[in-house]
This record gives sequence, C-alpha cells and structure tokens, in this order.
Amino acid sequence: MCSETRPNAKPENVIANSMTTKKLTTFGTKKRTDLNDFEKSSIKDYKDRFAKWHNKQIDLLTFCINLNFTISIAIAGFIIANQDNTIFKDKIICANYSLTKTALCLLATTATIGVLALITRLNDFRLTKNTIKTRRRIFELDNDIKYEDIKASDKEKLKTQKDNSICWTTFLGKATWFLFYLQLILLLTTIWTIVTNA
Repeated sequence: MCSETRPNAKPENVIANSMTTKKLTTFGTKKRTDLNDFEKSSIKDYKDRFAKWHNKQIDLLTFCINLNFTISIAIAGFIIANQDNTIFKDKIICANYSLTKTALCLLATTATIGVLALITRLNDFRLTKNTIKTRRRIFELDNDIKYEDIKASDKEKLKTQKDNSICWTTFLGKATWFLFYLQLILLLTTIWTIVTNA
C-alpha cells in the first residue's frame, strides 16, 4: 500500500493528495481554532504560496518535456538535411557506426521517451481528476448529501477505487520524473556526441 507512518506516534487523520497518501500525526500544542488572526493569515499565506509554486512546478515540467521533444525533432531534421555536409559525411564513431546514424538513433530514443513521458503525465492528471471526483462522492455519502448518478454509489468500492488511484498516481508521478531525466540525459548525450565528433 502507499502509506507510511511515523514511529512512536498515533495517527490522528489521513490526508491524501495526488502524489501520495500519508498518515499524519498531530504535533505542537495550538489548535487551528486557537490561532490569532496574524497566525491564521500567515498559515493561509504559506499554503497559498505552496499551491502557487506547486502549480508552477507542474507547468514547468510539462513545458520542459515538450521542449526536449521539440529540440530532439529539430536536431534530427538538421542532421537529415545536412547528412551530406562535411560535418556528418564519412564521420565514424565507435568503430563501425556513422555519426549520422548514431545521432539519429539517440534522438529517436529521446523523442520516444518524451512521448512516453507525456502519456504518463496525461494519465497521472486523469487519475488525479478521478480521485478528486471519488473523494467528493465519498464526502457526499458520509454527510448524506444528495447527488445525481446513474446508480447508487457503494462507499467501500469508492474507497478502494480512491486508494488504487492514489497508488497509481504516485507511480505515474515518479515515472514521469524518471522519463524526464532520462530524456534530458539522452538529449545532452546526443548534442555532445555531435559536437565532439563534428
């Protein structure tokens, strides 16, 4: 399961987000209701700033994956258009491999990884959206709030579905970062292979 607990502490509540589910333990002495206005506004400000920068991180990751993909395609086009040029013509690296074929293979791998990263990211967003919808339905059931659906919802099935979605989003989030770093390493390797052998 995708949960972890702190040793020697009693979990008091469970807070889940799109990346993980963690059992949180209460620390400190002041309750939220005991905070003065300055403390409440400071906590709200920090939460708002965190949410803002978290969204920026998500947007930047997606932009970087797309940028690496675009650069890979552009370099591949440059190599194909100039393969008869002296930069690439008759350049052999690693005994039997031409510079053109080596660079194109590396770029094709980089582009493929970029596409996989985008698909992984898209599925991560889809599951996160579904998790939020499932949480809303569980909240509606817990509080006996009217809802519209094709059939009545089963709370236990929804909880299982939510837990599964959270585990998958955790996996997909880590896979996206792994694929992004792999894409970046291959792109830089390709560029340096061309530069050092041209």
